[in-house]
Amino acid sequence: MIAANRKVTLKMAENLRDIFTEVVVAPDFEPEALEVFRLKNNLRVLKLPDDCIRHVAHFISDVDAARLALTSRRVMRSMTPTVWAQILKASHGGLKIAAAETDGLRVAARLAAARADEGPVDGFWALATNYGAAPGPRQQRYWVDSLFQREPWRIYCSRSNPDGEPVLCAAAFLAGGYDERFDRRYMLDRLEEDQDRALLQEEFRGGRTNLAYVFDDVYGHVEGGRTSRICQEIQRHFEQQQEFGNPWFRSGLSATIYHIRSNDGIELDARVEALAARAHPATAIATGITIRRAMQFTCPARCGIIYGFRRPPRVSDISDGRLKDLAAAAAPTICELGPLSGESPNALKDCFEDTKPVRLPPRGACDCACYQIVDGDQDAEVFPLAVFSFPGRLEWELHDIPDMRVTLAVPVAIQGMVVAVVETDDYSDGEANVDLEYVGIEGYAYVPPGHEPVPPDHRL
Repeated sequence: MIAANRKVTLKMAENLRDIFTEVVVAPDFEPEALEVFRLKNNLRVLKLPDDCIRHVAHFISDVDAARLALTSRRVMRSMTPTVWAQILKASHGGLKIAAAETDGLRVAARLAAARADEGPVDGFWALATNYGAAPGPRQQRYWVDSLFQREPWRIYCSRSNPDGEPVLCAAAFLAGGYDERFDRRYMLDRLEEDQDRALLQEEFRGGRTNLAYVFDDVYGHVEGGRTSRICQEIQRHFEQQQEFGNPWFRSGLSATIYHIRSNDGIELDARVEALAARAHPATAIATGITIRRAMQFTCPARCGIIYGFRRPPRVSDISDGRLKDLAAAAAPTICELGPLSGESPNALKDCFEDTKPVRLPPRGACDCACYQIVDGDQDAEVFPLAVFSFPGRLEWELHDIPDMRVTLAVPVAIQGMVVAVVETDDYSDGEANVDLEYVGIEGYAYVPPGHEPVPPDHRL
């Protein structure tokens, strides 16, 4: 039996003329080659389907492929860019590599290293929203950039939506832009484990302080260990930066800077818009989702939809009304979701055509519902990623509700997302707004070689 990974030519067929062969398998055959094979007795010629690589790739991980390539030069040569692209796409949630990324083995190695450090994915930056920050003299502290930053003292609080329309918040994945040179994940994990979020929200409610300041303010008295070393480094760093202004405040993309478009009411960050328009090729491979309700606030989000983007999002994705209309149509069904066991409700299938909702059991004690929307159009630029629903206000207390953390049934590669909040628990007597602390992705990131992440203090 002979198998080929490319079209069988006349020359190859002639070379096989005198070799005992029972089966030849290949993607295609030249007509002249088939004429040669007809002269051989008892020879079966099998043509592979056009999408055979895609089907095979689903059974091969990038690690397995790399292992094969390392053990055989012949196999390495056979792993063409097309084959590698299909393998990586199947193994990493639809990740598409550029045509120039011909060394699939190196891509696989980078992805394997990134996956080994899987955890919260920083680098989603707020692009735009159809309902901006709550009004007031210090409304900037409540703008939508707080929603995508894993910092428990920052809260997104929208202005009221009197008609009950879905509130849309868009973020682009730029894979960088942080001010701190220290171990960001460690600092945030330590704050989240040790500190009461409600107290942090009250103490740092102004929202202008950066992570390093908060961490040093809380743990600056600690002696010895990793925490002490980080605080000492923070203090040394800030002493060196005094001449460049106040280093304790957020700067660069971390600073809250936005403007309002008078024609459509959309609020946006023009810096993020410009960076996203450059089609920055960074991709987040989502393997999980974290959603945090805002504590000690009046109108916490109850349920909504998360849309994924296979390209950088644009302001028009918010302003043209298409996503808002889709979210509004699905809202009645999503609002009825509960923490049910078993298969997903059929009603969700009607909201998202040609898809399959898969229930995602929450990690921990959160009594909530979350469904990943799978089997949709694999080439769609914008697609429903997941829907979520928390218990109603009569079933819990604000300070008791835990985070919603789920593991996706299928990993998904995205370059941005839109969070559509379709219902809130309104504790106020007036019009409802949206209070939400954090919507984040867990997984790992891929940045093609030659494309550095957005620098910390990138200013346009």
